[in-house]
Amino acid sequence: MTSAELAEMRDALVTLRRSIESLRTADGESPYVRRLMNDLDRFQLDMEDIRGTRFRVPAAHGAAGAREIIAVHDRPYHHQPWQDADDEGIGGHRR
Repeated sequence: MTSAELAEMRDALVTLRRSIESLRTADGESPYVRRLMNDLDRFQLDMEDIRGTRFRVPAAHGAAGAREIIAVHDRPYHHQPWQDADDEGIGGHRR
């Protein structure tokens, strides 16, 4: 691919990202919007592989997809909230 074709493809990805962000704003974080964003990320990675260099398609600033980091401590949890819970993957407790 020529540099002009790569630049055109990059511009198309930027336009597509804006369109999907608009869709996310209008429709919320639905499974199909998440799938479109994942597909777009894969396209971007494939394009970087073709070019052989790393450049990023800019994401929207303050996008709805920004994730908050929640710290989870390593201390043992109090057993009371979990007393009626089943162990996932091994079935329920026999009482």
